[in-house]
Amino acid sequence: MDIKIDVKHSLIQESSVLNYIKDKVEEEILDAQFLTRGLNDTYKIMGKEACYAFRVYRQGWRSEAAIKFELEAILHLTNHGYEAVELIKGRNGSYLDKMMAPEGERYGVLFDYAEGERPVVNPENTYLIGKSLGRLHRLSNGFTSEHEREFLLNLTYLLDEPVSFIQPILQRQLGNEAVEVLTETVTYIKEELETMELEIGLCHGDFHNRNMHIHNGALQIFDFDSCAMGYRAYDVAVSWWNLLHNYEQQEEECWETFLQGYEQEYTLSKENMKSLPLFIMVRRIWLLGTMLQNRDVWGTNWINKKSLELFILQLKTDRMRISQDE
Repeated sequence: MDIKIDVKHSLIQESSVLNYIKDKVEEEILDAQFLTRGLNDTYKIMGKEACYAFRVYRQGWRSEAAIKFELEAILHLTNHGYEAVELIKGRNGSYLDKMMAPEGERYGVLFDYAEGERPVVNPENTYLIGKSLGRLHRLSNGFTSEHEREFLLNLTYLLDEPVSFIQPILQRQLGNEAVEVLTETVTYIKEELETMELEIGLCHGDFHNRNMHIHNGALQIFDFDSCAMGYRAYDVAVSWWNLLHNYEQQEEECWETFLQGYEQEYTLSKENMKSLPLFIMVRRIWLLGTMLQNRDVWGTNWINKKSLELFILQLKTDRMRISQDE
């Protein structure tokens, strides 16, 4: 008996990508290599004269309008001299292409490849990273798009939607007490943030050293998949969260140099800066919710009592840090 198999997320053969790219650019294309798989798939394309990065969006992850918003944001920034990777226009005059995969329609975008490597976290580099985010905020002031992004970096997207995925799993794994900690934390964050006048503008949404390369002392920024209009303070807090979460030993010194770099290019009000510890908690909640929502990407082995207990402990620690600073 034949059983029909449904495909949720296919991985496109490198040979197919190679053939596809040959029709997009003028120069001779030599090879295609699969780089990373995540919410989107990325391939490195080697041409005779240059290298490119080809991103293939997951089916159903971003709409055509949402991707066009992202591309318009990148074009706005690069047209104003910002250090984002350049978009490559195809021979058909479009930056965005559609392709049919087994699971349905997917979208592809070709970028220049960011030379160099992920910047090491040290005071010199975090100064450059902070400066780059400040430039992004300054140069994107006034940006608008005719395309709907479908989400804003607001409290609905960053808190309410992730909590809808986190709460039932917390309840099942850890019980009422853990759910109460999450609920009380979200209420506390909302009550505090709603009293503040916070700046809204274009944000990268995921600005940290894993989404950039450094080459000859200069940064190139990529992966604008999370970009949207939203809280600028959240954008800054993501970088602080990255230091706290992944580089605890260097956090204090590198956070100071990050802020020095950022303030060379852009100034947020004292109220926005006061909100940063709150947005670190927001980031933790958003990230866990996003991983649970897309657990077909990361698997389910990590969803256990130990990881969820660590999440609750981190929320409690964040609250204690805020109380000590007040």
